[in-house]
Amino acid sequence: MRLDRGDRIAGVDGLRLRNYFRRYSENVNYRTLREEFSMSKRRAQDMLDALLKLEMISPCEFQHDNKMVCYETTILGNALGMAKAGRPVKRASAGTVLCELLDRVKAVNVRQDLAYRVESVVIFGSYLSGAKRVNDLDVAVELKPRSTDDTSWERLCNASHERAQAAGRRFRNLVEQVGWPQLEVLGILKNRSRTISFCEWKSLFRMDDLRYCAVFGDKERIAGLLKGGQATELPGVDSSGLR
Repeated sequence: MRLDRGDRIAGVDGLRLRNYFRRYSENVNYRTLREEFSMSKRRAQDMLDALLKLEMISPCEFQHDNKMVCYETTILGNALGMAKAGRPVKRASAGTVLCELLDRVKAVNVRQDLAYRVESVVIFGSYLSGAKRVNDLDVAVELKPRSTDDTSWERLCNASHERAQAAGRRFRNLVEQVGWPQLEVLGILKNRSRTISFCEWKSLFRMDDLRYCAVFGDKERIAGLLKGGQATELPGVDSSGLR
């Protein structure tokens, strides 16, 4: 997903809404909206209604404040949170980024200190269109725990947290801390690339008429998971030797 400067969504600047979703993906409510956009309570409630109609937010399963309804971002809201505002890139440049990504997949899978390994990599979106310029490289990565032994698994996760803390990272909440071992691997794979746009793996299962290319992993297994999708081949990419 790509935003153009000046785009407006639910009555506000699209880039500001993107940044808000990045900060408050699990705490969307009129209070955080008022704080972020300096708006009245009534205007914030109107904005919540607009975001609900756009299907960018949905009520949280657990409500901890009986005086205020809290929401979380949906797949569409998460897509906006990951949206880019830069210029489209040349297809050849995106192809180079893809090859470098697959090299990092190989590097991740031989690292025994990481809590997760890469099971599958699927690309979709504008890169499969054949256009000379593409919005970004849409990628979904399936991660699997490196160990099924509870003791080993705990050790790997603790090591991941220690690396984060040594680098100066502070976790905002328990959810972020628990999810960090996965985020660490995704961060390595992304390597701060502005071209790569990650999509949650399980969200692919809910995409209708998905056209995708499995560039890493068991293609038959992936096709079984993405039953509503249409698999296609990507010339020039060979993932057979990566696993």
